[in-house]
Amino acid sequence: MNLQNKKFYIVNYYLIFMFDALEIKARIIRKLVQWKKWGGAHTENILKGLPSHLRGEKITKNAVKELIRERWLIPAKKTGEIYYSLNPRKVGEILQFYEKYCKRDTQNEL
Repeated sequence: MNLQNKKFYIVNYYLIFMFDALEIKARIIRKLVQWKKWGGAHTENILKGLPSHLRGEKITKNAVKELIRERWLIPAKKTGEIYYSLNPRKVGEILQFYEKYCKRDTQNEL
């Protein structure tokens, strides 16, 4: 991970990175694309791939709302929980975003 442009702070000897909305969206999109969650295939745990300090944060909620507003994510309420899938009508836009922001992240983590 490139630390030059990252904001971070230290809590109890743990280095905690500050993520922006784009990085949060990239993690969500990467997970759903890799899991092939398009259209009718839903998953509820889209936030589990995020660091625990971001899961309930306002920036994370706003990133998910933006993805829903852009119609990239399709929310479906089933059995009292909200499940998400990728919109198959936005495949081109989503895969273009995936290639630009998510592929690079995967290569840097290795």
